[in-house]
Amino acid sequence: MARVARPPTAGGATAAALGALALAQVFVFGSQRQAGTSFLQPLSGARSSGARLSQSVRPIAGEATKPAFAAAGQQSSPLPLFAMVACAAAALRAQVIRRGKGKPQATSGVRVRKPKNNALRNCSIATFEECTTKQRYEPLTIMYKRRFARPRNKPIQMATRTARKSGHEFLSSGGHQRHARKYRIIDFGRTKRGMFGVIETVEYDPYRNARICLVRYEDGERRYVLHALGFFVGQQIISAADAPIFVGNAMPLDKIPIGTMVHNVELHPGNRGQMARAAGASATVLSRDGKYVTIKLPSSEVRLLHKDCWCTVGKVGRGECQLIKLGKAGKSAQLGWRPHVRGSAKNACDHPHGGGEGRSPVGHKHPMTPYGKCAHGKKTRRAGQPSSKYILIRRKKKSGRPG
Repeated sequence: MARVARPPTAGGATAAALGALALAQVFVFGSQRQAGTSFLQPLSGARSSGARLSQSVRPIAGEATKPAFAAAGQQSSPLPLFAMVACAAAALRAQVIRRGKGKPQATSGVRVRKPKNNALRNCSIATFEECTTKQRYEPLTIMYKRRFARPRNKPIQMATRTARKSGHEFLSSGGHQRHARKYRIIDFGRTKRGMFGVIETVEYDPYRNARICLVRYEDGERRYVLHALGFFVGQQIISAADAPIFVGNAMPLDKIPIGTMVHNVELHPGNRGQMARAAGASATVLSRDGKYVTIKLPSSEVRLLHKDCWCTVGKVGRGECQLIKLGKAGKSAQLGWRPHVRGSAKNACDHPHGGGEGRSPVGHKHPMTPYGKCAHGKKTRRAGQPSSKYILIRRKKKSGRPG
């Protein structure tokens, strides 16, 4: 039985027609450019002043008229060059699409995966477009080994909550961790004072949700610093008391203008940056009074800090990391977050929420921890700390978060 050829689809036919039309236009315009003809040329008998332009060239009497294709065929056509460029562009575009495997969103830094299976249906990942290199600077990396709640020099694991959720099955050498993660030594204190440094690279750090930058100082030393919003390769930064108010420069809180956003803030002078270091985090300087500076932290807490505490101007980059969705529970397990059983699914002897027939309520006035304490709304700060007098306004409870 003879096989009937299927007619081409509308999309394929349209694409083929457009491609053929584009190649034909390139061939015609290229041949006309090589032949030296023009659409607008003056008449042979017209004067230079006041002569009108014509769209065709009149042949001289007694001269044979040559067809346009004959003149174009005598010289080489630039079609192969244009075809090579078009093919290279198409190959590059296909490579980018193949690497992306989804719809790239270059403006937000987050890429939504195509729902090819259930694991990718609600999955979004970073585009890594701000990173300039995949190679780490080895002199500033160390192998960081976690003990996973095991006592030192003892093989027995401690029966603690930290051990149950430590992720030792996935992040230990004998587990499912396929790639070793090296810790990058970051200069949180910005102790290279009074010396300009140039940002060489923007790199990925597996131990934090923000990016890091490799800075090369004037004496040749290189250090890692946090990537702030607005950093670019080749930018100069400095850590000095009289540094200008530019993004990336470090200085004491006493030199920061009121209302400026800062990050990597020291809690005590000389203890290196400890606050506002996560992706998209920043603190705001509210006022100055004597030897203390009032600052508003990312947790909405307002407190006093010593004026000699150092900080970095700007906001930590990659604030869009909160938009990333892992998509499946297995991805959380790969990152070290062990699954935990809900209290309502346990027996009454194992959890205050357990027991009962079917889907029973909590059975208490408020949710409780496994140890019978209040789980929502209870203040966890230890009473009687000397630093409590420096807290002017306690942090407010955020929507959807306990405490």
